[in-house]
Amino acid sequence: MAIVVVGGSTKDIGKTALVCAIISALREFDWTAVKITAHDYITESVDRTAIGSALREEPTENDTSRYLAAGARRSLLVTRHGGEVPLEEIERAVGADRNVIYESNRVIDAVEADVCIALAGGRLEEWKPSFVRLLQKADALVSCQSIEIDSGLVRRRIPHFRLQSPDRLTPDLVDWLRLRVTASSPEEK
Repeated sequence: MAIVVVGGSTKDIGKTALVCAIISALREFDWTAVKITAHDYITESVDRTAIGSALREEPTENDTSRYLAAGARRSLLVTRHGGEVPLEEIERAVGADRNVIYESNRVIDAVEADVCIALAGGRLEEWKPSFVRLLQKADALVSCQSIEIDSGLVRRRIPHFRLQSPDRLTPDLVDWLRLRVTASSPEEK
């Protein structure tokens, strides 16, 4: 099983578009896509004090339906309340699924990713603290604009892929991802 994490420096940077592009370009990996968010997609009738998170599998009018349209086998939306990622709940829902792609910065603190992609853009002072932590574990940097990353923010030299748009992967990024995911999924070889 391969675990891929896609995180982003700011809100609305294009994380969902990038996840969908990866799913579409690498359909052979039969993805389960998981979005972890603090945004409230739960209906008002739910007693938020009684739960730590809410996990929904049915497609909604948000990013989970975009994952399915891109070719994901399944998609999950996890609304977390507080700082903790409800990993046990997610693992139960994912079950024996082979390859999982997460859209989240915070999940990098809870899972051991086989591939971690940092989508960077915007001004450094606007970056989320969770993204700065993710960047320390990133295997690749992706940007859609000219951006210079302070070498102190990245723990080692990693590839940097520049895209015209997060939904348009370059052939070299697709090839790099396919190699990394295949190496993590022995049954795919």
